Amino acid sequence: MSMTFKEYITSEDTETAFRFIAGAALPLLVCTWLGYTEMGIFMLLGATFVFGIDIPIALPKKLGFMVLSGLLSACIFVLFTQVQGYPFLNGILLLAVLFVLNFVSPFSPNFSIVALFLNLSVMIGLSMADSIGTLAEALIKARYLLLGSGWYILYALLLHPLQRPRQIRRRLLNCLRLTAEYLEQQATLLDPAESTGQTLLDLSKKQSEIVAVHQQIREVLLREPINITSPETFMGQATYILANLVDLDELATASALSFQAIADRPEKDELLPLLRTLNGCLVTQLREMEIHLEQEDQAHWAQTYDQQADEALQALNHRLDDLKIRSATQAQSAEAYRQLRRIQRYTEQQFLLLENMRNVLAQRNVSLDLAQEQLPKFAIYDTLEWNFLRSHLSLQSGFFRYALRIALTAVGAYYLAAALGFGYPSWALLTVLVILKPGFHLSRQRLAHRVYGTLAGLVVGLLLYYLLQPDPWLSMGIFLVSQFFAFSYIKRQYAVTTGFFTLFILFFYSYLQREFMDAAYFRLLDTLMAAALCWLAMRFVFPYWEVQNLPVVVKASIRANRNLLNNVLEQVDAGERDATAYKLYRKEAFLKMDDLLNSYRLVQTESSSKTELINTTQYVSLLIYTQLSQIISLGLFLKRTPNYQWQDPDVREFLRETLAGLNSLTEPKQQTAGAKQSLWKEQKSQELTHRRREIDRLLLSNSHGYLPRVHELFWLETAYELMEITDKLRDKLSPQPEMATSA
Repeated sequence: MSMTFKEYITSEDTETAFRFIAGAALPLLVCTWLGYTEMGIFMLLGATFVFGIDIPIALPKKLGFMVLSGLLSACIFVLFTQVQGYPFLNGILLLAVLFVLNFVSPFSPNFSIVALFLNLSVMIGLSMADSIGTLAEALIKARYLLLGSGWYILYALLLHPLQRPRQIRRRLLNCLRLTAEYLEQQATLLDPAESTGQTLLDLSKKQSEIVAVHQQIREVLLREPINITSPETFMGQATYILANLVDLDELATASALSFQAIADRPEKDELLPLLRTLNGCLVTQLREMEIHLEQEDQAHWAQTYDQQADEALQALNHRLDDLKIRSATQAQSAEAYRQLRRIQRYTEQQFLLLENMRNVLAQRNVSLDLAQEQLPKFAIYDTLEWNFLRSHLSLQSGFFRYALRIALTAVGAYYLAAALGFGYPSWALLTVLVILKPGFHLSRQRLAHRVYGTLAGLVVGLLLYYLLQPDPWLSMGIFLVSQFFAFSYIKRQYAVTTGFFTLFILFFYSYLQREFMDAAYFRLLDTLMAAALCWLAMRFVFPYWEVQNLPVVVKASIRANRNLLNNVLEQVDAGERDATAYKLYRKEAFLKMDDLLNSYRLVQTESSSKTELINTTQYVSLLIYTQLSQIISLGLFLKRTPNYQWQDPDVREFLRETLAGLNSLTEPKQQTAGAKQSLWKEQKSQELTHRRREIDRLLLSNSHGYLPRVHELFWLETAYELMEITDKLRDKLSPQPEMATSA
């Protein structure tokens, strides 16, 4: 992905790389200047083991992971320096350690980072075993590693309060930009010439990006009490802005259905200019907020008032009042009127949320529908429960197969390189560890980038070596600069990162006064040999394609939607509203939807020739996204009418049948409920027609009974739509062996 020089310099990855070089290189420079070269080298390595955790997460979590990574890395280093002389024991321990590390790594992004650096400590322990003769020597080196880790932890803790506002501001800006793009795409639903299915799919993908940014913001904000209890600070303001952005995303998701419902309705034509104006005002306000948040211009917010949006909302309301009168004698127009009125309410609420965010930045009094003590419940917690782990101790689990595949391949690469007489066989082991990933597509991509990057790095390294003939100090400068660029590109372009890491390795060994050409030669051989083994392992060593994961993510997403619907119904039954519980279920449903969409994108890449499978997966993803949108519309209704209670027991029973239908998609014991639902749905179709006619009569007579009956109709129509989605999902999932069962 291309970017401008300004974007590169101001990006978070570049900032992180600068921070690492400034902190980790300082002990190396000081120790080298004082004549303690070995101590400086090991302190640099110790800092590297914890650097990966110096990311935008809450301070307690950051500190915990850093300490864990530093301590375990030192222990693993000592272990493998001492057992390397015992091939059988070394092989058993190597296989076990690599399996455990890579088994737990996919369960959390933070686990994955820690596992990466623990894998690196395995490689370093093996590579230095020949030069460390006794346990006492290994412990001395381990103390240097711990000293480097401890220094960098202290350095990171001192910088944490300074860097986190910039990190949060950057994420909020990204979220505002993505939300504006979502609303821009949503407007295309009003164009009959556009493909509704493709537009909804694009919207679901954009929403997936927004959810990912929400998660990144939560990582920093909601685990630190000061961010919640001090709304006058920027971090406190960011917490309130995040809450409003999540609610804005919810409204956008629900309104997409109403946009879709009126896309080809003639009644919308006279209102289309107003709808486009309002949508454009929302986008403009989000983009203006992005600009002023970036410039930290708070004074502007105190005077912001969008006259155009206010006039358009008033005009829309008047036009809808006219349409209500005209539609009293036209059943089809009455249905369109109800959808348009819903859009108006959603839009008004979206503008209110934007006003709330402006008030937050202007430091006016603002409030949330959640108590401050409830906010930490929305933080991200990295936990490993034994029952969850045990459920994955099977060849049916992609995580288990991945851990077994990577451990076997890495150990095989290490011993094969040693048997072939390659120097530095631990490099082959590390190559396997960084290439193989849980998914086939990412592994294949990593393999290509690793090879291309290594070749490019070797060519550049040889040219620099022969042109500069560097002494140790120049070699140090080259490998530190290379390390900086490697870390700055690690999330953007892995081939570039690999090239710079190759330069780092070559000139690091030049600094240690090792043979440069030997290092270059064996870097090439170890990489090519390990890459070839990875290619074979991806296809023949417990392969796991993304299509095998589809049933898991599909059921998880449906189950999360079912839980959200159940919570909505429970709140109506109880007659009480629990915003915290609802939003927790809503968050889980969005996250599971994100997992499903990511899986769909991987299936597109891995199985591009299987057109029928891709079309089915796309269709199922859209159905589940629509299902989530329908359920969210019910949740928004409860927010708008907090005193609503069941007036008609038939409505409640219909919703319970809908819930049972969702259960039938995920619970084998509930399959019989599916046939019952289909029969009952046919009966309710007739009842819906009758109720719509009744409401049209009430509308014509301007009866006070109109609104309660419209509320009941809304619940019935939504339940009916959910039942239809359930039937379509059942039809698509059951006959498809690739979708219904995992290999």
